[in-house]
Order: sequence, then structure tokens, then C-alpha cells
Amino acid sequence: MTTPVSIVLPTLDEREHITDCLDSLLAQDYPAIAEILVVDGGSNDGTRDLAARHGDPVRVVPNPKVTAAAAMNVGIAAARSDVIVRADAHTLYAPDFVSRCVEVLEHSGADVVGGPMRPVGTTAYGRAVAAVTSSPAGIGPGRFHYADEAQDVDTVYLGTYRKDVVTEVGGYDEDTLQWAAEDQELNYRLRRRGRRIRLDPSIRSEYFPRQTVRALWRQYYNYGLCKASTLNKHRRLPSWRPLAPAAMVAGAAGLGVAGAAARRPLLVAAPVLAYVAGAGVVALRLADRPGVAPHRALGALSVCHWAYGLGFWAGVGRMLTGRPFDTRPRKGR
Repeated sequence: MTTPVSIVLPTLDEREHITDCLDSLLAQDYPAIAEILVVDGGSNDGTRDLAARHGDPVRVVPNPKVTAAAAMNVGIAAARSDVIVRADAHTLYAPDFVSRCVEVLEHSGADVVGGPMRPVGTTAYGRAVAAVTSSPAGIGPGRFHYADEAQDVDTVYLGTYRKDVVTEVGGYDEDTLQWAAEDQELNYRLRRRGRRIRLDPSIRSEYFPRQTVRALWRQYYNYGLCKASTLNKHRRLPSWRPLAPAAMVAGAAGLGVAGAAARRPLLVAAPVLAYVAGAGVVALRLADRPGVAPHRALGALSVCHWAYGLGFWAGVGRMLTGRPFDTRPRKGR
């Protein structure tokens, strides 16, 4: 008997992406998709109407708390199926995406399964961002960004699981974390309970990354805040990855202050020059990919590293001063 599944798709002002996303989910070859729950956080751009036009099995569900974490909790509670496939509106899904998710879940023995995050840029800058965010030099040892072999990992892009696996650890945290930290933090709690997270590259999708410098900066600054909020909650980090950009920012700041105090301009400039030299080498290598210009790769690489590191330290500052993290996106984000 084919296992029925419910797809849960959090949305908030996704007019640009929602139709293509839903079309790819409706084109799945899996015969037992019971429903596609579009859990909307109060979109004002017509997202809900566009989703509703698709009819069954698409169903729009309101999410009063706005965030993706709250949307997932709402969707899991409303879902008719035991197996949940988490989806994202910025993504297109291969026709066998759901089939592969269910097959890997049933045969791997893992508790959460997912595929790699494969970014596809649609502009010159977007292609550079895609190259950077699918490279270990750009994103660090987060294997779900670039792994080509099936393996157990600390987190995956999106995720497929049975309801009770998530509900037994309290569901997604919608109350204490910086918004967008929900997936990696949930997987961290699951791993602490002895649950397995499985990455399988046969689970295929294409993700559309940020296409402007401003949007990328905001995203990665927020990612830094996310890791700090996880540290604040658990008093430890799920992995050491955030420490690399954090150390880079701290080292540059320390040398800059020392150089300014000693009135030695070269000491102030040294960390920046060293970074540009190293990042430039990486950017030249990334420029081997079609449509990727080295100067854009250098810019995207710099934004990811510095925004993430600065966001992490801003989050540490919130921890030390007792300021709360933003559980909802601020206006304009």
C-alpha cells in the first residue's frame, strides 16, 4: 500500500514564486499526495488567491503567527497524513521528489530525510550567489549544500518525516529562536534524542537564492543571528561552522583597533587585504562555472562571510544584554 503524505508549504508574500512552486508539486509522480497545505502568514500580495485557484489537493490554511516555524506546527496539526513533506516556495521540485523522499524515509531507517540545497541563479549576481552557496569555501562544511553521496548529516534542506518524530520533541520552536532558525534547531534536538538525519542527493529540487546584494546581506546577517539564538537556547552550537566567520570578524576588529591605537594604518588594513587576497583566489575558481563572473563571486563570497559573522556577534550581544531575538521578520525583510 502506498503511504499517503501531506505537503506543508509555509508562505508569506510569495506571489513571484507560488504558482511555479505549486505547479511542480502538482506534477509529482507520487500517487498518494493527500493534500498540499499552503500555510500562509497573512500575505498581502495575492499569494493566497493564487494558491487557492489551484483547487484540490491544494488547501490554504491561515497562520496567525506569521513565521515558517509556526506554519509548520499549524500544518502538522492540520495534516491528514502521518508523513509530512516540508516544502519551500522558493523551490521547484523534480517530478520524483516526493517519491524519493518517501522511499528514502522507508528504507534508510532515518527519522528525517532530505536532499541537498541546489541553488539556481536567474540573474548575473544570482548565478554568483548560487556558485558561492554551493561551495565549501563559500558556505563551510554544511554538507547539505554540496554533498553528492548519501550520508547521515546534522541537517538537510527541508525534510520529510513522520508526525510523531517531530511532535515528541515539542515541534518547531516558534517562541524563542531568531526567525529562520527553525529547521537546523529542530534537527539538533532530534539528533540529541538519538534520531538520524539522512541526506540523499537523489531527492532533487532547485532553490532560487537571493538575487541582490542587499537581500543576500540581510539573509546571511539573519543566519548569524539564528545561530546565536540557538546558542542562547542550548548553551552550545549544533556545529562549529558559525565560529569561522565569527572568528574572522573578531580578528579583523581586534587588529583594526590595535592598528588604530598604534597609529599603524597597514595593521588596520592588513586583515582586509588578506581576506580579499584569499577570497579572490576562491572567486577565480568559482568563475569556472557557467555565467559566473569573478568580481561578482568575490562580492557574494564577502557578503556571505562578513554578514554572517557580524550577525552572529550581534546575536551574542543580545544574549549578553538579555535582548530578545526576533521571532518574526521585521517589516521589509
